[in-house]
Amino acid sequence: MARPVTADDYGPACLLLTGVGALAVQVWGTGSLGLTAAGTVLALLVARIAWQDLTDFTIPDSATLALAILGAIWRMATAGASGESVTEELTLLALDGPLCFGALLILREVYFRRRGYDGIGLGDVKLAAAGGILVGTGGFAWCLFGASLVGIGLLVGRRALAVSGGGGSEERLAFGAVLAPALALGWLAAAIPAG
Repeated sequence: MARPVTADDYGPACLLLTGVGALAVQVWGTGSLGLTAAGTVLALLVARIAWQDLTDFTIPDSATLALAILGAIWRMATAGASGESVTEELTLLALDGPLCFGALLILREVYFRRRGYDGIGLGDVKLAAAGGILVGTGGFAWCLFGASLVGIGLLVGRRALAVSGGGGSEERLAFGAVLAPALALGWLAAAIPAG
């Protein structure tokens, strides 16, 4: 009997995909070809994260790591192309990931202490760190705000369907499946002027 395919089986593919995106950014820079290549890789990573989260409420570490690597490479390339200090950008990268990670980790802990169960998965917390690296702390705040509004809308719609007898009343939300596309849109909004 064949072993079932798991999320871990896609780890090398995610990292290979990131390598291709990183190479494209190095070859074509932050111009339209580099933007297209990085955007395509980002879209595939976001689709991978969303699919896995919708399937079993987990976010694959390999795709999250790949997202962070792609974000770091893009930010370094953008800083170099615009004549900004690469050292300053490295410092910002070193702050953005942990700040966003810490913010969601604190929110997770507060929720757990108030409700007695996890409301935010550790995968979402790791995705926040990758998001901070991808779009920066300020960009992450806007992406989190937008994803939260969409998530609330989805839960309200789900409840309305349950009340009208049109569906189940599942209270869980695959937040990574909402946050990852928001991060991609935030990156695209910031990257287009640079392209």
